Amino acid sequence: MVLSAIECKIAGLVFASVHDSYWTHACDVDKMNTILRDQFVRMHTEPIMERLKAEFEERYSDHMLPVASWDYVNSFSFEKNGALKAGTQRLSKTTREQRRQLVETELARLHLETCEDTVGEDMVQQQITANDAELAESMEPVDLTSIELVDSETDPVGAARQADLIAYTTRINAGRIRDERKAIMKEHRERVSRLRSYFTRQAKAAKAAKAERKPRKKSESVEPTVESAEPTSKPQVVTEAGKLEAADLDAINSGVLAQDSLDTYIETLKLDRDLQIDRLQAKYPTKFDRPLIISLPAGSRAAEVEQLKMLIKQGKLAGRLVKSHRFDKLTFDDLPAQGDFNINEVLQSPYFFS
Repeated sequence: MVLSAIECKIAGLVFASVHDSYWTHACDVDKMNTILRDQFVRMHTEPIMERLKAEFEERYSDHMLPVASWDYVNSFSFEKNGALKAGTQRLSKTTREQRRQLVETELARLHLETCEDTVGEDMVQQQITANDAELAESMEPVDLTSIELVDSETDPVGAARQADLIAYTTRINAGRIRDERKAIMKEHRERVSRLRSYFTRQAKAAKAAKAERKPRKKSESVEPTVESAEPTSKPQVVTEAGKLEAADLDAINSGVLAQDSLDTYIETLKLDRDLQIDRLQAKYPTKFDRPLIISLPAGSRAAEVEQLKMLIKQGKLAGRLVKSHRFDKLTFDDLPAQGDFNINEVLQSPYFFS
């Protein structure tokens, strides 16, 4: 309208308007018609929406909006016998940042309750019963390295079920790592203990043999007996396969491992032990790169939220629904792609502004 008014002023036309109705004297209608078309085309060949979006993004860059959502959270863990148990959370001293977040959460909740009808449950949680073992029995660990994630936007129930399986797998893997780590540490300790015991016995045998070979004084000389006349036997090649590892036996018999190199050899065994333990994390992943939280906006997608609530109460999902309140940064969607309509056709159309 402003562009049209300016051009009419330049052309010497009287211009008046009420909203989108533009007036002039009857003798100047054709001239104003041309001016309106030209200014319409001029306006819509400019990147109006792009400039408006950029202006809004700059003007509201620090603007926050209160948002409420239903978050599906895995808050249960599993006993070794497969039964569910309530997840516990240790309370720690709250940091300044945590206190700030709590204040913002409460402010968002109060704001939404003032502006909207938010009456309803704040949490839907499964009540643990004797039948919960059936849920655990229905779960099987999944391969976290090749799992194909379910889109929570299109299938929130499937995503929640998958989140349960992922959480179950990470807990099972944590137990596997713990058990196998204990076994590796125990095997290492016993192996080192057997090596040290072996070389202790060897040292004592060598010391005793040396004492036997030491010449006696004349005053201590005695008539040789049949037993003392026999030469002391030399240490034989190690064949204690029942006590030492085959690799350790080979190292001893080949001369690689001896009393003076035992400590260095044990350090090598420690490195190999630590490498085995490190490989457990890759073998049994306990972390997942996607948060196991599925958020559904409160007030929308009500049917899916109700379905999740029902499955949780029936014990078919192991997590819980928690209504969260927070402030989210105001964002603007991308603009749709421009159509293929040629705006200059307006100049030839008899139906616009006539």
